[in-house]
Amino acid sequence: MTAKPEPTPEHTPELALDAAYFGRWVGAAAQLFERDAARLTALDAAAGDGDHGANMVRGFGAVREAAAQHPSATPGELFSLAGTTLTNSVGGASGPLFGMALRRTGKRLGAAEAVTLPEFAAALRAGAEAVGKLGGAVPGDSTLLDALLPALDALDAPGSAEDAPDVREITGALSAASAAALSGAESTGAMQARKGRASYLGERSIGHEDGGPHSVVLLFHALVLAPDPAWSPRPAAAARAEEPTSTENAAATGGRVGVVLVSHSREVAEATAELAKAMVGSGDIAPVYAAGGTDDGRIGTSAERIHAAALKADEGKGVAVLCDMGSAVLTVQALLSGSDDRVLPAGTRIVDAPFVEGAVGVVVTASVGGDLDMVLAAGEDARNYRKG
Repeated sequence: MTAKPEPTPEHTPELALDAAYFGRWVGAAAQLFERDAARLTALDAAAGDGDHGANMVRGFGAVREAAAQHPSATPGELFSLAGTTLTNSVGGASGPLFGMALRRTGKRLGAAEAVTLPEFAAALRAGAEAVGKLGGAVPGDSTLLDALLPALDALDAPGSAEDAPDVREITGALSAASAAALSGAESTGAMQARKGRASYLGERSIGHEDGGPHSVVLLFHALVLAPDPAWSPRPAAAARAEEPTSTENAAATGGRVGVVLVSHSREVAEATAELAKAMVGSGDIAPVYAAGGTDDGRIGTSAERIHAAALKADEGKGVAVLCDMGSAVLTVQALLSGSDDRVLPAGTRIVDAPFVEGAVGVVVTASVGGDLDMVLAAGEDARNYRKG
């Protein structure tokens, strides 16, 4: 039987950048965010709120579902749907910023059933400009623009597919853009953050790469995966099963820092614990225990409940204790002083932080494997979070 010849330029398959292609992109992006959620969370926890990974998983999961329920006829319609869905489903800055970028991209693409790569690049640049205006950011501020703009510059380079619908040329151009985005994302480690939560750290933000630009990298990588019509995302559980979990990594190093939340109200302690755990997203959560109220259910604090929670939370790496008011602090200090028969685990420390914001930073940082000093610093940084 005659061997099938290798594709030549005359036989290279064409690729339509249509709604079907971008539908595959949505599926690829959702899977990549599920796979890399813990890494994005770890990046964001170092200098931000620690919720970026969970937010992007939630957001693109919602986009994937919306795209399945409401099939789009054109790329512009799909991007508009994706942007609106992100804005409505994602908290923090990620929803409005990524949502604005996609909505503006969709508006620029218009009603065309398929677009060329230069048209798509121009639409993305319109989205980037909208993000810059919305957030007041410029290149060098350590934001998603520091990955998005280099990627767009790579797409605008001479010879980057031009108008030809050649799959090899298009994937080559998108791969170059993805590499440029990664280089830009990694460069944010040398920048002082000037926007977002990380900006509150001032010069201490230098040395920490921003999570937003790394999400841009994943979005461009998804564009490289999407040309294959046979490609389909694997279930998230299957993708995660191939990689060691945070729990397995923690077990290899002897556990993680435990967290105890001490409030005068049992309901407040338990609700804050649930909020903090939700911010971890799809990753494995460090041991977190609520110690709120008295033994008989009244408002107050209980040394017995605090002691029991600390013992449960202890994995040998220390225990971070957050307290809501002064008398809760005094109760923990009494336990730490040894004046009580109950002895807290070695390495138990009180975190000097606001209760809710501190709890989120502490739990997220502990969950990604931060040591006790890192966990304490994450909580204490919440004191500098401005709200006006």
